[in-house]
Amino acid sequence: MHHTNTQIGSYFVSRLTAALIPLGLAITLVSLPASAQQTEGFTPEGLIRKILQLNPGLAAQRLETLAREEQIVSAGALDDPRVNYAIAPASIGDNIPSALGDTLGVRQVIQLSQNFPWAGKRQLRTEVAQAQSTAAHLMTQDLQLQLIAAGRRHWASWWDVHQALTINREQQQLLTELEKVIETQYASGSGLQQDLLQVQTARIQADHRDIVLEQQARRIRARINALRNRPAAAELAATEEQPQPPTLPADTVLHSWLEEANPALRGARAEADAARADRDLTYKNDFPDVQVNVGYNELWNASDLRLQVGVSVNIPLDFGKRSARKAASDYQLNSARTDIQYLHNQLLAELEQALSRAEEAQHAIELCREQLIPIAQQSLTASQSDYQEGIADFSNVIQAEQALLEARLLLSRSMADQYQAHAEIDRLVGGRLWPFEFSGH
Repeated sequence: MHHTNTQIGSYFVSRLTAALIPLGLAITLVSLPASAQQTEGFTPEGLIRKILQLNPGLAAQRLETLAREEQIVSAGALDDPRVNYAIAPASIGDNIPSALGDTLGVRQVIQLSQNFPWAGKRQLRTEVAQAQSTAAHLMTQDLQLQLIAAGRRHWASWWDVHQALTINREQQQLLTELEKVIETQYASGSGLQQDLLQVQTARIQADHRDIVLEQQARRIRARINALRNRPAAAELAATEEQPQPPTLPADTVLHSWLEEANPALRGARAEADAARADRDLTYKNDFPDVQVNVGYNELWNASDLRLQVGVSVNIPLDFGKRSARKAASDYQLNSARTDIQYLHNQLLAELEQALSRAEEAQHAIELCREQLIPIAQQSLTASQSDYQEGIADFSNVIQAEQALLEARLLLSRSMADQYQAHAEIDRLVGGRLWPFEFSGH
């Protein structure tokens, strides 16, 4: 048995060294500045540019914004003038005054009219349109920030799942080769069936984990391709770049940025401005509009009576409709103002949650780098040595190797979590944490 342990232990030394060298390199790369790392392949910046160029939802929202801008000019414009033309039979009098009327055998009535709204109505209509245009523009900004954050989140998930696949496949290869060694020892009568069953169980679990990770990668690829307006199964390159989120400023700075720059909050304020202007316009409708009329009436035989100028106004009687419209506009304004406070509270809650996730991920990263991975490495080395000396069971080696695997996976997952939390914080503070310049539209 001691001889068997020595052989397996020697195998472990060589395989463990081969496994830990790339691990140590990966840990070193994590601590390097971004400029010192590889940036070839599938980068978050490249993904975001593709999303902003190709996402149909963003394109539709941009067109909606342009439509709102075009409506500003027409909102405060005067109504079209109206021309009325009528004729009367020539039997009404014999002397038709105009040559055209005499030729046609009819008398003509021509009238030109123009409606002029009560003072201030046109300005309020323009204010409503301007506020709605501003709200649409801010909705476009908000959607763009959502897509940028989604791109960063999915890129981090894509990076994480490939890190996990790499780590797991190292584990699979190690366990497969180890299984062959123990099978040989067991067949020769110098190994234990329990050791063989343990390594087979660990290898089966690793095989299943590989399938799970492949399906996770498939789902992430589909989400990324949907954002890029590509077929769900379109190929996606692997990523070489490591997650490098920006440093967070003080919470007070982030709160200030949210108040000033969050486009959803600013858009809600613009909607409230539109509701306020619409409410004022509704109250202005209690005042009449004026219509100026200029006409020429050939029904009059006397030439000095044919030219007519007049003014008409609508009588703004209530009959319940005007008071109902004013009440509705008051409710809409109050609703818009309440929405601002509700949205403000929701955004602050989302920011607090994102900050909590970022802090938790940072703690996990430091824990993995400084304690979990070094301790797991030492534990695996010690358990392998004890097994080689015949003073420990093979299960200790498997458990130690599993602990190292979980620590490496936790580091990868925590780095992705931190990157994703910072992406969400950036969205909430209007892009001020992580500015992204895009001039594709």
